[in-house]
Amino acid sequence: MIAQDDLGDDLDAGVAQGIITNAQASALRALAAEREKARAAALSHEERFRFMRGFNDFFFASGVLLFGAGAAFFAASVPVGNLLAAAMMWSLAELLVARLRLVLPGLLLVAFFAYFVARAVPLESWLGSPAHVTIATFNTFLDTITGHGNPAVACARALLIALAGLAFFVRFRFPFAMLPMAGGLVLAVMAFTPPSAGWVHAYAILLACGLAVFAAAMAFDVSDRARTTRRSDCAFWLHLLAAPLIVHSLIRLTVGNAFQAMTGQVAATIVGIVVVLTIVAVVIDRRALLVSTLTYLGIAIAYALKAASTDQNKVFFATLIVLGAMVLTLGVGWQPLRRGLMTVVPSRIALRLPPVVTAA
Repeated sequence: MIAQDDLGDDLDAGVAQGIITNAQASALRALAAEREKARAAALSHEERFRFMRGFNDFFFASGVLLFGAGAAFFAASVPVGNLLAAAMMWSLAELLVARLRLVLPGLLLVAFFAYFVARAVPLESWLGSPAHVTIATFNTFLDTITGHGNPAVACARALLIALAGLAFFVRFRFPFAMLPMAGGLVLAVMAFTPPSAGWVHAYAILLACGLAVFAAAMAFDVSDRARTTRRSDCAFWLHLLAAPLIVHSLIRLTVGNAFQAMTGQVAATIVGIVVVLTIVAVVIDRRALLVSTLTYLGIAIAYALKAASTDQNKVFFATLIVLGAMVLTLGVGWQPLRRGLMTVVPSRIALRLPPVVTAA
């Protein structure tokens, strides 16, 4: 994490100035790592990530947003203009991310850089004019943002987004860059989902993509059980992408469009899926899966409450109260519940997951 990096820089400076020896610096690094692990345990392994250290971060982020929006307008669809804009975003990242280590401006710089890189290559000219096809499931998004109806263009542009995220991550080790990298790969896969296959096939592929991203996130998590390094932040952003992919596709594959005409059986199915995903979220100590289920759980709760009242306003706000109370209760009881669930998890798996926080 950035705080650890700052400490490392300070220790290196102390060694360079002869204030401390290399051995003392190594001992201090080891002590800091142990104390960070202890703090993580004391904080119940909360998913901590920092957007801002102060208002200066917001100030710079405002500048990046304004500058990037203006550059996008003037770059339009001109390859040279987008290439120049991408270069400017990279230069700003050298200052704001590499030198000043600002997170919030960095999020915007990654997004703008990936956008300009994806538009800098004249893919339509190279891969042919827009084809009259419909891309399953994501046709509107891909038509307007990436491919204009041409699966080859959509796939290539999505891969450019992924490469832009990879380049940003390799240079700056910025965890958020994992999101456009993984997201670009998912879009590239979905670009060639044939319309003739139907929505079941499309959502099956989407579920497979979500599980693949989830596996990548877990790989980062397993490599940093104490969640004290950048790897934990990389896992956080990958979990944030994987969760809606898994939840949405799993529910659609299970109940189809039936949740739009809710029945007791459909509501029970949704609740069952939410319970299973909640157990997984608690065991791996990540909340993204749970957050992604809230909309569907709210629909099921509203259906149950309609039996007690036909007033739509009362049902809506009562749903908010019930859903909020459930989230708060689970939040307070997260660690006790996790301690109970981990007792039935095989030891070979438990040893790869975040340590259980002992009761005070």
